[in-house]
Amino acid sequence: MNEQLNEALAILFTGMVTVFMFLSLLICAMLLLRRFVVEVDVQPASTRKKSKATSQPTPQQLAAITAAVHRYRGTKS
Repeated sequence: MNEQLNEALAILFTGMVTVFMFLSLLICAMLLLRRFVVEVDVQPASTRKKSKATSQPTPQQLAAITAAVHRYRGTKS
């Protein structure tokens, strides 16, 4: 019984040390990567151009969307 407890504690200690070392290396790698990566300048929202995704749909697109919704719902008009 005592041998099993010692073995369980050894496995527990080994696992915890392994996880701690892995996480420590991961944090160090992230810190080093942050130093080498060039920061990207983000433009303020007011200076960005409007994209087509934010513009209004054309009448043809609106008709296609309406027809698709009616067909999906099963209504006829």
